[in-house]
Amino acid sequence: MRLVLSVLALALLAACADAPPDDGQIEPRLPISDEVVTPAPEAEDEATPEQTAGDETSTPDYVVTGNNPVISDTQDFAAVTERISIEEDKKILAAQREEFRVIAPTALPGRGGNTVNVAEFALKTSNKVGEKLYSRFNPIGGALTRTACKRYRLPDDAQEAFLKAGGPERDPKNLDPDGDGFACDWSPETYRKLVRN
Repeated sequence: MRLVLSVLALALLAACADAPPDDGQIEPRLPISDEVVTPAPEAEDEATPEQTAGDETSTPDYVVTGNNPVISDTQDFAAVTERISIEEDKKILAAQREEFRVIAPTALPGRGGNTVNVAEFALKTSNKVGEKLYSRFNPIGGALTRTACKRYRLPDDAQEAFLKAGGPERDPKNLDPDGDGFACDWSPETYRKLVRN
């Protein structure tokens, strides 16, 4: 056993000896520079923007600085006027205005099918949790309700299923044994507080 441990220790020492020393310094991935990189002046015989659109080596339309490599100078009036004249800018603006389309709003689609909104139900009610409003017949008691409530991940899901099944007046799924209109420990106070605040 000692021999095996000795061999393992020697192997670890040999592996550490091959590794470069760690001086605690982290090498930067990109060189940091305060130098401002500006586009090269355009030659008259250069290709049109459509021809160079797919060319990844083309010069960008903005200035990149070493400190902020992702910030454009397109909001700097002096920098933009060096690259584009007011007449060219007017042409671009006119072309954009021609493409501008106003889309008329349409009515929102209604809720189809048997959908319920637990938040809306909470705000329509005023009774407290546990205050009996509806008669219930549950001879087995809370055991049946606990089993039924375990089917739902959240109390909101249980309340929604309860309302879809005819609640709060009816309770065919045994989710509201006390008849307060709230299923499986669901409380309307969460939604009522939002309106009060």
